[in-house]
Order: sequence, then C-alpha cells, then structure tokens
Amino acid sequence: MEGACRAYSFYVSSLRNGLRTQRSRNASSIDQGKYIPPCPHYPACFGCPLISVPYPEQLLRKRRIVENALAACSNLSGLEVPPVVSSPRRLGYRARIKLVVRRGNKGVLTGLYLPQSHQVVDISSCPVHPPAVNRVVQFLKREIQRLGIAPYDETDDTGELRYIDIRFSFWQRKIALALVTRHASFFPGAELSRNLKRRFSFIEGVVQNINEERGNVIWGDRFRSLSGRDTLLERFGWLKLRLPNGVFSQANPAVARRIYETVAALANLNGEETVLDLFCGVGPISLYLAASARLVWGTDENPLAIATAKQNARMNGFHNCRFVEGDVSEILNHSRLNLPKIDLAVLNPPRKGIQPAAMDALISLQVPRMIYVSCDPVTLARDLDRLAGRGYQPLRIQPFDMFPQTEQVETVTLLEKV
Repeated sequence: MEGACRAYSFYVSSLRNGLRTQRSRNASSIDQGKYIPPCPHYPACFGCPLISVPYPEQLLRKRRIVENALAACSNLSGLEVPPVVSSPRRLGYRARIKLVVRRGNKGVLTGLYLPQSHQVVDISSCPVHPPAVNRVVQFLKREIQRLGIAPYDETDDTGELRYIDIRFSFWQRKIALALVTRHASFFPGAELSRNLKRRFSFIEGVVQNINEERGNVIWGDRFRSLSGRDTLLERFGWLKLRLPNGVFSQANPAVARRIYETVAALANLNGEETVLDLFCGVGPISLYLAASARLVWGTDENPLAIATAKQNARMNGFHNCRFVEGDVSEILNHSRLNLPKIDLAVLNPPRKGIQPAAMDALISLQVPRMIYVSCDPVTLARDLDRLAGRGYQPLRIQPFDMFPQTEQVETVTLLEKV
C-alpha cells in the first residue's frame, strides 16, 4: 500500500518539471506580446509557479493533484474529489510573509531563494502580498541601505540582517514585523523601528529575533521587542484570535475561515461530544467546535501556542476547552487512560503528516470519527491509506485553495470507523 503512495512523489516531480516548461513557454509568449501575468517579477521568481495560468485552470490542476495522490493508494482509489473551493482573494491575500535579506549588485534584495541555490530573487512588489506590506518592504530596503545594515550571507557567515517576517491582520489592517539577526547586538534596530513606526501608523510593533547559528534556518530561540507590541488580532468569521510572534498563523485567513466552517459542519456535533483536536496551534478549530461540543481537548508541542490558545478561549468566552502541551503520541496514550470516551478526533498536522508513533496511538483510541485537515496531498494520501487499512473509511474530502498562484492545496477529509 505505502509503496503505491510513495510512487506519487514521482508524479509531483513530473508536475513541477512540467510547470517549469510551461513557464518557459509563457515567457516566450510574453516576448511575443501574447500574455502578461500580473507580476513584475515573472518569470524570475519561483514563488508563484501558477501565476501564468488562468485561475479556473489553477483550480482544475489542484483538483487533479489531489485525485492523483489518492489514486496512487489502493485503499483510496474510489474516493471522489469535488471541485476545489476557491479563494475570495486571488492576489493580495497573504497574511504571513517571510523574506530573505541579501546584498545585490544594485542594493538590498528582499525575496526568495531560487531552488537549489543561495541566489535570491527580489520580490519587494509581490502581487500576492497586501499593498501595505509591499510599501513597508520597499521603505525597509531603503532604510537598511541608508543605515548601513549589512545583509547576512550564510556562505561566509558575514553580515547581520538575515530575514524579515511580516504578519498582516486583514481585520485590524495592521502589521507586526520581525527582523531576524545574526547577533544579539543590533545597534541600528532602535532607529530602524522608530523610523518604521513613524512612517507607517499601521505598524503595531517591531521585534528582533536572534539566530546565532550558521546556515539558512530562519528562526532563533530569542525574541526582543524593539518597539510596540508583537501580537496581532485576526477574525475568522465570529472568532477572534490573538497571534503573537512565535506561533503558526494562516497565510490566507479568508480560506482558513472556510476550512474551519467546513470542519464544524462535518463534525455535526449535538452538544454531548468530547472532541480531541491534535496539532491545535492557537486553537481556531478547537474553538469552532467548542460552540457545539460538551468538551474539547486541544494539544500542541509549542508551549507558546498552547498558552495563546488558552487566552483565545477566554477572549471568545469558551470554558469547555482544555489545552495541553506535549508530544502527540504521549498525549494520545495518556488520553486513553485518563479521558472519557472521545467521540471525534481532528488532525491538523504539519506538512510531514502523522508520524508512526502518533498514528498507532491514535488508532488505539478507537475514535468513531476523524476529520483530517492537511496541507500536503502526498502525506495526506499516505496517512488516509494507513487509516483505511485499519478500518477508517474516508467518506468525504474537500480541497481548498489556500495559496492561489501556487501548486499547494489544502484538504479536509471526514473518516468513520467501520
């Protein structure tokens, strides 16, 4: 079974190679005046490989990605994939942006690594970023140059400023900015943050993250405030969430809301159930389900995420949520011994999916129903195939376009024990 699923990785490689070929063809069409994608960085930037494709065709391709992932696994070949739920915003939708800072021939670059290289392509006028974010990035580049802040170069471990992380609240219309530095001492940081706050009233705060390790890993362990606050508020329908630095936040809040609403609809709770929410983050799915559940247990390995989930529960008036920090497999084994019967488990793992120890512990709970939220069709298919082989039948699957202009697709799947 898993051998068939692993074969799907070859499909992904073929698809990406095909996309690169298509990009070259579209670039030729631009030269002939036939097509102009909505991006000044095309075709140099690889961040949005589908931006040269009309949006309806993007949705069709993403549906086929999910269909082919499932078809490669023998237990899933009969599961029908409906059309992909579109994003309300096709451009300007990204609420979370991470940019590499590097020195270029003509000044400071803020952008993305080209695949398999240390070369950075500048995307300081990216069409999938909100316009306010692009204005901040362009101003920030000028200030970095003016203040003489040296961009970091991991090849020889020189320079200071490594990355810029920008979070945007569509509800508040505010920005929180993190500057990732090579060393703790960052003397221009105070002036840079003051200038940013003075220029843009919608900047909520600026923080410094200190990453003293060599290489291109983004985050270090320490944060230090330079000005203002590091926490934004975002709304997902009726739900308000606090989002501090150091926790996962959704890149497309409008689509995330649709996913949470779909999870709640598939859960179909009547107020008597106990729900387990694995990889709960700051608690959005837990809180959506708490509105109709008797009790919700949320778990996550990130202590800041768990502390924030508790704050979010209080802020939204929920008292039937319990949030626990720790390893998922250990918590699942603990739950089997100390919790009443669990009626529904919701899984929202990172891209690597459910690891074997956690999968075994989850199956041992004999939960009658599961809802799996996935950001990767490959690991989703692998995990659904394993669950189907252990008696969990996938009943419904729904893909969502969380990242327009890219190859990525999110899915929500309902499973039932047979």
